[in-house]
Amino acid sequence: MSKKPPNRPGITFEIGARLEALDYLQKWYPSRIEKIDYEEGKMLVHFERWSHRYDEWIYWDSNRLRPLERPALRKEGLKDEEDFFDFKAGEEVLARWTDCRYYPAKIEAINKEGTFTVQFYDGVIRCLKRMHIKAMPEDAKGQVRVFNIPSYLKGSLLEWCLINIYVFIFY
Repeated sequence: MSKKPPNRPGITFEIGARLEALDYLQKWYPSRIEKIDYEEGKMLVHFERWSHRYDEWIYWDSNRLRPLERPALRKEGLKDEEDFFDFKAGEEVLARWTDCRYYPAKIEAINKEGTFTVQFYDGVIRCLKRMHIKAMPEDAKGQVRVFNIPSYLKGSLLEWCLINIYVFIFY
């Protein structure tokens, strides 16, 4: 007798359906369902942009599967553990820069669409998604110094020099 897939909001259990899957190294990837084994209650998941040799059989009730569209589900009230930690304006955090590294920053504002406006230690302000912000370690809190640069100096060689001297002296 074949099993019936569970009813999981945001996941369609059919071949070709897209979702996110957690690989064995504990990293989430956009994925696609390749095959479904109704007898065993599992499916063959292909991690997009990876070779098929990394495809995995995952049970369909596993917590290693989640819907691809996470922001839409958050609006409906479905939460996972990372949603339980909300940041507040003025809080010191580690924020992701364009080089994919995390640097000290301060949350300036929380925007309507769920993004955060942060100011990095060098004065640069960016708008980031929640997934690109981490909590500041407790032992590092209070050490972030936001360096305000007068508007007439922004973008100049002098600005670059001031920032580098500041970082060299205080960090």
